[in-house]
Amino acid sequence: MGNVVSSVLSIGFEAAKNLLFEKAKYILELEAHLEALEKVKPDLEDAKVALKGKLEMNFRNGLGRDERCKVWISKVEAIQPKVTKLLEDSTAEIERLSMCGYCSSNFFLTYCYGRDVLETLKEVQSLLSSKPSGEVASTGPPPGIEERATEPTVGLEKMLETTWSHLMEKDVGILGLYGMGGVGKSTLLEKINEKLVEKKDEFEVVIFVWVSRDLQVEKIQNEIGERLGIYDIWEKVKLKDIGIPFPSQANGSKVVFTTRSKVVCGRMRSHHVLEVKKLDEENAWELFRRNFRGNNTLSDPEILKLARQLCEKCGGLPLALNVIGETMAYKTSVPEWQCAIDDLDSNAGGFPEVEDEILKILKFSYDDLKDERVKQCFQYCALFPQDAGIDKDVLVEYWISEGIIDEGGDRKRTINEGHKIIGDLVRACLLMTVDTSEKVKMHDVLRQMALWVASSFGEKEENFIVKTCAGLKDMPKVTDWKAVRRMSLGRNEIRDISISPDCPNLTTLLLTRSGTLANISGEFFLSMPKLVILDLSTNINLAKLPEEVSKLVSLRHLDLSRTCLENLPEGLGKLTQLRYFALRGVRTRPSLSVISSLVNIEMLLLHDTTFVSRELIDDIKLMKNLKGLGVSINDVVVLKRLLSIPRLASCIQHITLERVISKDGPLQFETAMASLRSIEIQGGTISDIMEHTRYGGRSTSAISFQNLSVVKISRVNGMQDLSWLVFAPNVISIHVMWSSRELQEIISREKVSGILNEGSSIVPFRKLREIQLRFFMELKSIYWERLELPSLERVFIMMCPKLKKLPFSKERAYYFDLRAHNEEWFERLEWEDEAIED
Repeated sequence: MGNVVSSVLSIGFEAAKNLLFEKAKYILELEAHLEALEKVKPDLEDAKVALKGKLEMNFRNGLGRDERCKVWISKVEAIQPKVTKLLEDSTAEIERLSMCGYCSSNFFLTYCYGRDVLETLKEVQSLLSSKPSGEVASTGPPPGIEERATEPTVGLEKMLETTWSHLMEKDVGILGLYGMGGVGKSTLLEKINEKLVEKKDEFEVVIFVWVSRDLQVEKIQNEIGERLGIYDIWEKVKLKDIGIPFPSQANGSKVVFTTRSKVVCGRMRSHHVLEVKKLDEENAWELFRRNFRGNNTLSDPEILKLARQLCEKCGGLPLALNVIGETMAYKTSVPEWQCAIDDLDSNAGGFPEVEDEILKILKFSYDDLKDERVKQCFQYCALFPQDAGIDKDVLVEYWISEGIIDEGGDRKRTINEGHKIIGDLVRACLLMTVDTSEKVKMHDVLRQMALWVASSFGEKEENFIVKTCAGLKDMPKVTDWKAVRRMSLGRNEIRDISISPDCPNLTTLLLTRSGTLANISGEFFLSMPKLVILDLSTNINLAKLPEEVSKLVSLRHLDLSRTCLENLPEGLGKLTQLRYFALRGVRTRPSLSVISSLVNIEMLLLHDTTFVSRELIDDIKLMKNLKGLGVSINDVVVLKRLLSIPRLASCIQHITLERVISKDGPLQFETAMASLRSIEIQGGTISDIMEHTRYGGRSTSAISFQNLSVVKISRVNGMQDLSWLVFAPNVISIHVMWSSRELQEIISREKVSGILNEGSSIVPFRKLREIQLRFFMELKSIYWERLELPSLERVFIMMCPKLKKLPFSKERAYYFDLRAHNEEWFERLEWEDEAIED
């Protein structure tokens, strides 16, 4: 019995010893396995390329295809990214080992990594030994639909369903899919191919073609000799030139293509165009989390929290989620994760995988911008905070002041060119529109790409210093101030700036929206000879500006809006290059001597500030280059003086009237029609802002507030209607409250019927997005008949008891936010389409 037990124990011990030795090999022989994997990696690639070449030759000779070759190639392409990743992580993993390779500081993680290396090495060796020859005995045409190996997707299901639905419509022959780089367009196309495999009977042949940026028709023709779906088009492809009949119901052919430019969709004469958008928060996290299957990295609550932060910084971009997720899969310490977040915040180019696998891919869209000015404009957008809406008008003014755009001194043409460039960047998917048409936004990952490009691809990181929303309490540490060209430090907690940096090349300095900034020393501005833009707006505790600002001799753009400045430095008058001066929302009256010295000003924004005087109007009159003006007025005499000077009146873009009493008839705003963008009237007595005779006659249709977008009126007596609003076809927002008791109509049919005839080009409220009407006890009508209102998003009605009908259908009301002061009023409403039930 003892011998039996002894034998069993001996056998058990031997088995355990062998098992432990086998497992220990993962660590003990890790370096040898890595060396072997490094050696076979190029062999695998060479074998794949050679086999693909053999298959290409077979195809061109009319031979069939060996399915084993396809399977082998798909296995190779599936394992190659894993090989690359394991080798990239090798340095960090070797460093994890200690004591000459015999003891690891984290045995389990090193064990997992070593196991993956050995198993992958064996798989690669197996693939190399089992590579098919590529020889085929049979002849015949290639299969009609070629299956392509794809991985499961996240968040594309709804988009795939929508795309497939449009593709199957009989009248859709060409379908364009556009979106920013890395958003998943090609993956979507591959999923469409999978669905086509399921419907082999409906299409004889499906061909995929990759189109490079340097379009080569002959190359595409050769590829079409093999397979069709077109990936990644950068410019118009003439289908006839590459041998594809134009799709029609008669021939039954269809073309689906992807592109990063919406413009290409139009030039390709697409029957339907769909935008592939980034993932929502839930799907983005699911995709990011998939990179951690098989390990317990995210089981640490602190790392899980940081992982969610890192995922959020990917901005829903699948390419970024996958690359960064793969990179972090085996990072198990909190400092490593925090470092990764800091790297992405400060300089994504310092994150090797991000630079190689994300930024360089996204840069193709940047490189495709033909105009160097447009590239500079794109880089400039990176100065704004992450996820912040960028005001289009402000952005264009920055570009003008920096000298990036200049249409030969013609300011109107230059502004139009600026807005065209914004449109070009949106259509190239390098900027995004936001809820309001006045703003755009830059995706976080594209913002990192722009900063990477601006820093000469990471080599000159201090070219652009962008530390917005960074919680800074002091000015950032800069190694070489002489290298800094643009600096943006908005939305921080800096209280005092008392440094004296030497900044000979600084051109833009944005120090905005800091609720704590109270002091800037004069020394700070002494060595900035090239500074052209200084924006200190929305620093609500900044009460004083040092006299040394007057030494910024190159300054062209100065914004001091929404500060609490008590006085302006007298030396501001020395800034003879100043073209743009904003002093909105500042309760200090600008010095006459300062204003009178700024003779080259083109934009002067003083609205929401202390009311201008007649003397100040006369000084402004001397500004021969003035093109835009914003003012606040509380005296009808000053207002009439301003409107009586045609050149000044035509410059008014923003005007606020407070307690203005006009006893001798309507105001005459006709001279200010061309440029006016916003008007706010608070209190006072005003019957109308236009002569009644202007509402009739043929000439009226040519008189229009074309640029007016915002109208606010409160507590104004004397108005019976607001019929002049029909001359504002592009108005976006109307807020009217507590105004005249006589007001019974917003638009008077009697007044405007003469101009809104059948042949009129005036379409009221076509861009209106928001209307608020409050406390109008006698109001009975907004408009006498139904309006389409295609842009309307919000309607708020409060205490308008006699208003029984709204100028849109109940069905149309389902598409926007309609609110009222009580349900009883809402229930009594009459609709244009009473047949439609709630």
